[in-house]
Amino acid sequence: MVPVTIDGEQVKLATITYKPPGNGPFPTLIFHHGSTGSGRDPALFERPYDPKALAGWFTARGWAVILPSRRGRGGSEGTYDEGFEPDRAQGYSCEPALALAGAERALRDIDAITPVLLAQPFVDRERVAVGGLSRGGILSVAWSGRQPAVPRAVVNFVGGWLSERCASIDDVNADLFRRGSVFDQATIWLYGYRDSYYSLRHSRRNFAAFRAAGGKGAFREHVPPQGLDGHQIAAIPDLWTEALEAYLADQGLSAKPPQAVAIDGNTIKMDGTTYRLWGIDAPELDQRCYPQGWRAGIEAARALAAMIERRPVTCEAKAQDGYGRTVALCRAGGRDLGAAMVVSGMALAVTGDGGDYAEQEVQAMRARVGVHAHACLAPWEWRAQRRLGN
Repeated sequence: MVPVTIDGEQVKLATITYKPPGNGPFPTLIFHHGSTGSGRDPALFERPYDPKALAGWFTARGWAVILPSRRGRGGSEGTYDEGFEPDRAQGYSCEPALALAGAERALRDIDAITPVLLAQPFVDRERVAVGGLSRGGILSVAWSGRQPAVPRAVVNFVGGWLSERCASIDDVNADLFRRGSVFDQATIWLYGYRDSYYSLRHSRRNFAAFRAAGGKGAFREHVPPQGLDGHQIAAIPDLWTEALEAYLADQGLSAKPPQAVAIDGNTIKMDGTTYRLWGIDAPELDQRCYPQGWRAGIEAARALAAMIERRPVTCEAKAQDGYGRTVALCRAGGRDLGAAMVVSGMALAVTGDGGDYAEQEVQAMRARVGVHAHACLAPWEWRAQRRLGN
């Protein structure tokens, strides 16, 4: 809950923050939520906006993501009043004066909260992007015109203010998008087919109005999976990963997930840091299991490499070992690598550094997989014998 003053009123706005491991500073995305459909269901006002797939996409690439809720939304204090009819039970108004006044109120919320968010110690103020979904998308474009020196990138997912039910949709939405034309860097607009709020024909007209006013950017169209509304494409990173990575790279911002490399069955190297997987011990590279001579160490390293191949890897540091390696809980695509190695029989659980994969080890023993299918010494026993010259 972040205290701010808006329109002379002191309120606390709710935020959700995602961060990668470490203290930063990180490139940071400030991402704004949309509306609540027709605006006729007050129960939806309190529901926090928490796009986990989108946030995970950015944190896997080393970004922090901050999700502020405007007044009266998602647990924030104050009244939610972004362009309602005089009788609020009728929901959002199509009247241009009321709709634009609601948008201006939302922009004042963003004016108030943004400096507070930028002051967080983990935020790299030289690498800030703003973005949003639906109403949040059009707000991110319009706000970049108010504060063009703040963001280096603007990411608009299926943005718009009024929906197709309003005859005034073209005038109101184009008005707000044109406000972002002052921002002199490129923006990216990501839209989907079969959007129940904003048709692609309408959204293309908005982009044309933005460009005609001097705005810069690219308009990308994506086909969602069958049965999915085009308004929901932000939840399907596979649709837009290539386009968004390329855009961010053009803006001089990190866009690719760090590439991890398996060194052996319990060690990876990523971005110059060597990590030993927390809670496990795997066979050494030259370790074999006799009498068959099964190459346990090579197979364990191959198994770990397959688990991390082309997947975003994150590591949460736990300690340092005697060799200077960071002992860490690492995940590939959200999957706990230590647990996966143990349950596949390619590593053994150890408790010395706090790990707890005993249940996974029992599963592997029962299934007789990996080292449990061969006459293998435990890695620590094998190392001890080698030190003795055996």
